[in-house]
Parts: sequence; C-alpha cells; structure tokens
Amino acid sequence: MNIGWEKVRSEVTQLLVDLIRINTTNPPGNEYEAALYLQEFCNRQGIEATIYASASKRGNLVATVRGNGTGRPLILLSHLDVVAANAAQWTHQPFAGEISDGYVWGRGALDMKGMLAMELMALVLYKQSGLTPNRDLILVAAADEEAGGDFGMDWLMKQQIPGIEAAEYVINEGGEGMIRNGIPVYTCQNGEKGVLWVKLTVQGTPGHASMPTKDNAITRLANILTRLGRHKQPMVLTETTRQYLFKLAKTRGLRLPEESGSLDFSLQMFAKRHFKGERSVEAMFYNTVTPTIIKAGEKTNVLPECCEVTLDCRLLPGETPEQFLEKLQNYINTPDVKFEIIHAAAPTESPVNTELFRIMEETVREEDPRAVLVPYLSPGGTDSRYFRQKGVTAYGFVPILITEEDLQRMHGIDERISIDNLERGTKILYNVIKKLSNS
Repeated sequence: MNIGWEKVRSEVTQLLVDLIRINTTNPPGNEYEAALYLQEFCNRQGIEATIYASASKRGNLVATVRGNGTGRPLILLSHLDVVAANAAQWTHQPFAGEISDGYVWGRGALDMKGMLAMELMALVLYKQSGLTPNRDLILVAAADEEAGGDFGMDWLMKQQIPGIEAAEYVINEGGEGMIRNGIPVYTCQNGEKGVLWVKLTVQGTPGHASMPTKDNAITRLANILTRLGRHKQPMVLTETTRQYLFKLAKTRGLRLPEESGSLDFSLQMFAKRHFKGERSVEAMFYNTVTPTIIKAGEKTNVLPECCEVTLDCRLLPGETPEQFLEKLQNYINTPDVKFEIIHAAAPTESPVNTELFRIMEETVREEDPRAVLVPYLSPGGTDSRYFRQKGVTAYGFVPILITEEDLQRMHGIDERISIDNLERGTKILYNVIKKLSNS
C-alpha cells in the first residue's frame, strides 16, 4: 500500500487538535466525551470500538482490528486524562489545540494525547492496508491514569475484557527520543520506578502564637524536611540503567572494562559527567523523596496542634515500598511522627530480549541508520505496571525526538509536540505494527 504521508501528517495533526480541545483535566476527568469522539472516529474507519464506563462521565475506549489468532494480542495503550493547566501562565491556551511554529500546543500534546493520535492513526493505516494480522491489534484509551487508574486501567483489568489480559506485548508512553552527541537516541521504557506516597503528621503543642513553644509543629516539620533535602541517596545501577549507559557510552566511542565492579564504576562516572542536571536521566539512578503538599494551621495567632506533609517517593527496582518506608522512618527518627501510606506500587521491569524490541530497534534504524534504541527506566509511573504485574511485556515507546526543554513542559507550561514528530511517530509505529503482525 502506497501511503500518502502528507495526508497522514494532516490527519494525525487534526486528530490531536480535536483531542486537546476536549478538556479531560483529572480531576474530574470527563473522559467519556473523548472516548465518544474516538469511537465515532473508529466507526468511520471500519474499526470496532466499545466504550466501557467505570463511573459517570468516566469512559475507557477499546478498539480492535481482528487477527487470525496465531499470535497473542498487541495492545496500543494510552490514556485520555490530563493534568491541570493554569491558562494565565501559558503562551497558547492549554485547551485550544493551537498550531503555531510547526507545533501543536496544548495540555496533553506530549502526555499523552499526541501518542494516542499516533497510535490510532497507525492502526487506521494498518486497517486500510487490507492485511490480516497474525494477532488482534487492540487500542486501549484509558481514563484516570494521572490519578492512579482506579477508574481506568486498574478497573479495566478487573472486567476480564477479551484480549486485554491475553496480550503478549503492550506499547505505551514512557520513552521519548532525543538527539545525543549528534545521534538519534530512542528510548524503550522497559521499566519504571516504584511509587510510595506517604503522609507525615508531626505533632506540636497548641496555644496562643504570642507565647511560642519549642515544639511548634511547623518548626519541627521544617527541620525534618531540611534534613531530607540535604540527604543524598546513593547512586544505584539496575540492569536497565546499565544497558542504557553502556549503549550511550558506545555511541561516543568509549571503551569500558568488562569486569562487573569496574564496569559499574565506569558507568557511574560516565553518567555523572554527561548527564549532570538532566533530571529525566539522573532520576533513574537514585531513590528519591520529594515533598509535594504541606498543610498546617488555620489562624495566624494560633499554634497548630499538628502539621502534615505528603512525600512522593520513587523507588528503584530491587526496592520495595515496605523496605523504603522502614528506611525513611529510621532516617527521620523523630518522636510523635505518624506515617501513613497513601499509595504504593512496586517497581516493574520487562525483558528486552524480545521480538518486539528487535523490531523496534530495526525500525528506528531504517528511519535513520545512525539511530539507536536503548532500554530506559522511567522515573514516573504509567499504566504499563498493570500489565507487567501479570507477566505481560510492556514497553514505553514514543518514537519521537524532543529536547530536554520540551520534556520538562510535560505537566508544565506550554506543553507542545512538533508536527514533524507526529508524522515520524506515526510512521515508525505503523512499521513496527506491520512487521510484528505479519512476521
């Protein structure tokens, strides 16, 4: 099939613009409206699509191109919800889906309506090819990923929807590419850090603020946070981060020792030298503890009886939430501090010695012979964990090339994706799907 890529470029761009204009800020989510838009889009393309409502206005879409059943399903996974955006801070309105300077601007452009648009367009192209895949190709657009998945992927996994739990592979968010040292480096997120959200409650003596006490709850909490901020977690390499650094070192022509102890030291030195200040990379090597919410006091002239802080801890493979909580308690070691777990999820990893990884690696090289594909450990959590927990190989593979600056716009101000990337990503995903489904 001869594909007119200029037409595809226009269609995938418009698809993303339309999705951005449907405000699915979570909370409250309101993903049903976006799911309905996608269902109508799929119906026009002859692709069967069903909406599964987990609650009022919370919709999850499952669209399927049927295969001959010789292989287990491939799931193209995405989520419909986005995080909040303060329009007053943005150059382009976050839910207008504006096109300017070769970019589509708006909340969700990168996380992750852009990927959803590319996945759906790749599925449409496969449908139009007239080929029968050796496996079902299933697009899942889930609700509630940004708030933990209770109304989305977690809920969907419990519905026993045909094809979802039988999947062999999942392609999801979590791995974007960058130009490094002149070489296109695409990442395959085959693992993600675990999550431990903990609320600390620090007690103090209440009373009139004109008569200060030595155990002011806010002061006590400030001392704890100061200690946590100064504490440096040790650098730890996992199997995924070793491969990530080793492959990148090779692109720079560096020769590394083969002994495991010497290799780890050399890789750590390489990481510290070449990725200092690059937050998305540095976070792969450390367990992290980040204060995100503080609550204390109600009146200016009243000493609060307690002060609360929420800590967002992200854990490397090999660490469990229970183990890290114990370390946290031992380090803080302060009387009258209550620890409450809000949410916990263990780290997850998938192997990379698979047919899908090989096909993705081959496909990015066809796009550019200099390109490399490297395993990647995501600092943030994704819906891939629900599949990895059940033994399904899940990869975060968003085949686009962005800058560190654009990556930091994700969940930030002026989120955007280039139209060149929308076309590139659609082309690579389509070729990956075609190779895997007709091999």
